Amino acid sequence: MIHKNLFILCVVCVLVFCGCGLKETATQKEKVSYLNFTGDTVGAIVRIDDLEPIVLNNGKNIHYETTSGKHHVVVIKDGAKVVNRTILLGSGSSKEIRIP
Repeated sequence: MIHKNLFILCVVCVLVFCGCGLKETATQKEKVSYLNFTGDTVGAIVRIDDLEPIVLNNGKNIHYETTSGKHHVVVIKDGAKVVNRTILLGSGSSKEIRIP
């Protein structure tokens, strides 16, 4: 009888200790956002914050990947500033910048 009670106690303890494990995973979204340059993009020079300038040479819409947050975007076309704005991008969001 003592062995039976001891065996039951051991089984209950094993079940309690093994059953208490909780596995949890966390998924974080990438902090990536997008800028879409549309309009007359040929020959435009884009500066985003203090990064290297980007020269847009094709006439199609340009899809540029950047980090989320606050950015200062300047677009120079034919030697003149045609876009000069500060934008706030959320994670996974996209913002269109039209170049005249």
